[in-house]
Amino acid sequence: MRRAYNKGEWEKARFHAFKIVDRPKEQELARSVIIRSYWNQEDTAEVIRLNLLWGNSFEELSMKAKYVSQKAISPNSKVHHPRILKLQNGQPRPQNERKEWNDNDIESNFWQEGSRVWMVHPHGWTFWDMPESFSLSSTHPNLLKLTAEILLYPWMNSTKAPFVKTRHIGSLPALAFSAGTDSTAAALVMPKNTILGYHRRTFESILDHRNADRLLTHMKEEKGRKVVDISSNHELIRTYYYKQIGFSSDFSCATHLILLADHCDIGALAFGMPLDNTWLAKGRKFREFTETPYFKYWTERFLSAGIELFLPIAGVSEAGAMKICQDSDILPYLNSCLRGDGIEGCGKCWKCFHKNGPLGRPFDIQAKEIQTFLKRKPLPTATHALWALQQLKLESEVPELSSLLKTDLSWWTSSYPPAKEILPLRWREETWQKIHDFLTPMNEPYPVESINHYNE
Repeated sequence: MRRAYNKGEWEKARFHAFKIVDRPKEQELARSVIIRSYWNQEDTAEVIRLNLLWGNSFEELSMKAKYVSQKAISPNSKVHHPRILKLQNGQPRPQNERKEWNDNDIESNFWQEGSRVWMVHPHGWTFWDMPESFSLSSTHPNLLKLTAEILLYPWMNSTKAPFVKTRHIGSLPALAFSAGTDSTAAALVMPKNTILGYHRRTFESILDHRNADRLLTHMKEEKGRKVVDISSNHELIRTYYYKQIGFSSDFSCATHLILLADHCDIGALAFGMPLDNTWLAKGRKFREFTETPYFKYWTERFLSAGIELFLPIAGVSEAGAMKICQDSDILPYLNSCLRGDGIEGCGKCWKCFHKNGPLGRPFDIQAKEIQTFLKRKPLPTATHALWALQQLKLESEVPELSSLLKTDLSWWTSSYPPAKEILPLRWREETWQKIHDFLTPMNEPYPVESINHYNE
């Protein structure tokens, strides 16, 4: 039975397994061989039937079979993958489990148990593990409402209700610090008293925190920077709406800092959002960023909650951010790969190509993920990806991009001067000067303004 199973001879393995399945000492192994051999032959109906027959002993395998069956019948049906269901069902639960989402009183959806802050949402609960001295009762209601909106507004209009109270604007800037290249560049050009707030995913996934931990330790112990490290599971909220694990919206990475705003006297929240996502739409077409509904709405919304929106590298490309990091003494401690081992990157992901590659770090251009991204139309983060291909002299590897690679991108590491005007007045001159300690400004006419790679 074992030899047949290991050779992939599923029917032969079952033949032997059925001979011993009624023996008490052999039953568990024999049942496993039988049901798993059916799974390997894609006989999902038999997997489901046997699981029920055998007292639900193979529940996870049965859930996978049901998922595959449902997708086969209706490919566009909304059904959770068993891995996601397992994650959702395995999350911590509050003591106050009976609390339900209140659409009319958003701030009432938050409460505190010990140092853990909970927020109920329409499908369950999410939490943040805060400093022991944190007090939710001392937190302005607008901060709670803004947090709920950022996490739920893609699905719930009720979170967009106007704020009726005012909050005094704090004195310190804070940065949603991912420990990646862009947020590190932002940290390097912001004031030294900036609070660096790291969001730590609490559940098991492909993301590895070790590369980030190395930089966090360096920033705290060697650079004397204030680092706030907050654990949360809010990246699972998207999964209840049949989306991949991740941030509900652009600003979700800072919800821990929004909640800490009164506790830490935060008056501005910064994000390492580069030129690729501000004056360029999806990195491929120029737009007047300050005129977009996105910029106007969120600038005003944050200000209504007593927080200035701070985009320190909005006029700096991903390549410019890399140059800032490269020309500082931070580079040995920095690696943007989310799957690295605390020292190096995996060499196979998109970040290893376009973040680590131009820094001279190893990557495999033939890796599946890198090839998948390079073959997408439109090309993700197009301008930076094209620049990276040019810098790495890999044009011959992507003949389908030859027409786009004719574009002169030698200016891509320069700053875009109009971006200075959106910086908060309190820190504008200091931040802009620090940027130009590393980069030169673009010359007029600004070449970024002519970018439209796909004639959209």
